[in-house]
Amino acid sequence: MMAEHGDPCTGPEVNFCMNGGTCFRIHSVSTPTCVCSANYEGSRCEQFQLFSFSHSSEEKGMIAATIIMALLIIVVLCLVIYYIYKMKRSAQSQPKRQEKYQRENPTV
Repeated sequence: MMAEHGDPCTGPEVNFCMNGGTCFRIHSVSTPTCVCSANYEGSRCEQFQLFSFSHSSEEKGMIAATIIMALLIIVVLCLVIYYIYKMKRSAQSQPKRQEKYQRENPTV
């Protein structure tokens, strides 16, 4: 792949680009420019770009929405279970409180 508006680098600038990138000298820019090989990006091809299995942003958005909805459902279920447990525990302790009150305050 050749840069259409630059000349290949020479001398010590040949090794300016990393990870197999090709160095070009563009006359209007003071620093060399790199054309990166596949899966690399950055000004010197220094960043590895991970593969993405989803092909469109719509698919990525749908996956994110599904995960968010699943997390919300889990949170709601946890809250419901907590309040049911709390109500049952309160109902079980209510007769014990009444018995204790009656023992402490017998009616004549």
